[in-house]
Amino acid sequence: MMGGVLALAIAGMVGFGVGAYLAASGERPLGIGLMGMGLMFQALALRQLRVLRKTGASDAGR
Repeated sequence: MMGGVLALAIAGMVGFGVGAYLAASGERPLGIGLMGMGLMFQALALRQLRVLRKTGASDAGR
């Protein structure tokens, strides 16, 4: 797994967790924004994993 994919996944989890905490503790708009950013980072990480899996599958037969 590439370092960039791991960084996106960690940023997504941390962003969503901090956003959930802030939304529950009173800073609702900021928390919701951070949760959205966390989900976006997770989606980007999954997209990168899908691309890496496809290129890895095609390179394996060479």
